[in-house]
Amino acid sequence: MASIMSSNQEAIPRPLAHFPPDIWGDRFINFNAQDYSEKLEGYAQEISALKDRVRAKLADHSITPTEKMKLIDAVERLGVAYHYEKQIEELVQQFFEAYARSNFEGDNDLYTTALQFRVCRQHGYKVPC
Repeated sequence: MASIMSSNQEAIPRPLAHFPPDIWGDRFINFNAQDYSEKLEGYAQEISALKDRVRAKLADHSITPTEKMKLIDAVERLGVAYHYEKQIEELVQQFFEAYARSNFEGDNDLYTTALQFRVCRQHGYKVPC
């Protein structure tokens, strides 16, 4: 379109907008990641420690299967289950096998039964209704 316009035409004046000053100032323009490297390393160490704590809880044999199911559900709902895929798959498989051996019966409350049903179904196990 610029080639169609001749050089004799003047630029069209556009109205200027007078926006109020930004409430953030130039805080994000002047961001330097090196200033925050120590803080980011601290966060990384804290995250690593928390991941290890969750992994240890998943492997803890003193926790009941119902509590482990609740933990698996919480980890999946938080969206961090990809860190523990192998451990979660093993636990769900063990739980399903034990649940199948008991002929899918138990003396659990409605919440626990629904949780077991949903978690097993989400992981591809065919649990009868």
